Amino acid sequence: MSGTLRELPARPSKEHLRKQAKRLANDQSIALAVAQRRLASEYDLRSWADLMRRVDEVQGNGMAPVHSPLAAAARAGDVATVRGRLAAGDPVDGAPNDHGTPLWQSCASDVSTADRMEVVEALLSAGASTRRDDAGETALHAAAARGPLRLVERLIRAGAIEWQRDRKGRTPLLLARRSRAVDKAAIVELLDRPVIRDPSFRAAVAAIHRGDTAELARLLDAEPRLLRERILEPDCYRDAGRPQYFLDPRLFWFIANNPTLIGTMSANVGDVAQTMISRGVERADLDYALELVMTSSSARDQGLQAGLIGLLLKAGATLTSQAIAMTLGHRELTAIQALLGAGHPITLPIAAAMGLTRRVGDFLRTASPEETQTALGMAVINRRNEAARAALDAGADPNGFLPVHTHSLPLHQAVLDENLELIDLLLSRGARADIPDRLWGSTALGWAMYLRKPRAKAHLEKWDPNVDLGNR
Repeated sequence: MSGTLRELPARPSKEHLRKQAKRLANDQSIALAVAQRRLASEYDLRSWADLMRRVDEVQGNGMAPVHSPLAAAARAGDVATVRGRLAAGDPVDGAPNDHGTPLWQSCASDVSTADRMEVVEALLSAGASTRRDDAGETALHAAAARGPLRLVERLIRAGAIEWQRDRKGRTPLLLARRSRAVDKAAIVELLDRPVIRDPSFRAAVAAIHRGDTAELARLLDAEPRLLRERILEPDCYRDAGRPQYFLDPRLFWFIANNPTLIGTMSANVGDVAQTMISRGVERADLDYALELVMTSSSARDQGLQAGLIGLLLKAGATLTSQAIAMTLGHRELTAIQALLGAGHPITLPIAAAMGLTRRVGDFLRTASPEETQTALGMAVINRRNEAARAALDAGADPNGFLPVHTHSLPLHQAVLDENLELIDLLLSRGARADIPDRLWGSTALGWAMYLRKPRAKAHLEKWDPNVDLGNR
């Protein structure tokens, strides 16, 4: 097999593929079924049946996939034509019927690395989207499967999201692990976050995950720096220009398992945390770890959240308004209830998120416009329709971006939840269905289509049959 993944031609032939599989079986003296699977894997597919289905998809109704001149030039690595088409005003993300954007075409191409990089640079400089998945996967998926490392890094710097899944649910990391790229190991390391290259830090994280307090204490006593230093991840992530809540982590943050790095947290994670606290954890790390614990579904599901919250507060962690907002914004109301039980006062955002409509009304009488807008966002995120109505009655803007998940609008969130009553309420109060979100560039109806929310889609179309579909 070749060292790189293959791409089906514009007019693939099942008969030709069958002959290829037979020749492979004869040449290598293997069973035909084995040869078919090997051939399918060269096209990054799991089985022969998947390969035959892909041929059907590409063929469509006997027609080859449509490629705009810009997309075709990008696929061919024709740098001069790409620059010429861009200068002439061709849409940088290609034509509506293209099977894959020009950027994806270039990343998936088999032309030389130098030509691919030049084309990619020209497209990115012209504003190409790194997050479109018109081909069923993003440009980063294609780059992760084929390399080189510097192409993957360039896409991340331009805004590609390493955790974005393709339409088969695969991350770029998964494709990198299956690839035959020359620098496969380096690409896998880059995409397997957090990227920890310090062996002592990695050993300490492993001890936290195992609940091995003795080993953790030994490591910390031998190298006290481990509690003070941040792990600096590759520069491309710091250059990406997007919020990343676990970028360049500190060791203490790992007690929260947020992001979820292990399936089952250690039952003695409180002892693990105390092992570090007794050796001097900085106040800022206590504060941020509290926010991570409060928004950790893993800690909540395993019954560890309340205990850790209590431990951190006793150790001096400050319960910030940011921590409360993030907790409400991730629907971690169990953590909020624990805080209320410990005497924390109810605030307007908490009342809105918990659907305490009477309290919401009381707060709104003296709330500022910003507080009123936050109340709408927390009500919408937590599916509290009456609280949302109260905030709208008090002057909240239905077209204001949310206080958490700030790339999206209330209408996007209502579509995500298929909250039809809330969709009606927002639209009746002037919510616009044609405003795109700030992460994917998609309207609410675009979300409904991409996320397969048929009831939400029908509801939006009922209000305006001509509403813009967006890009998703």
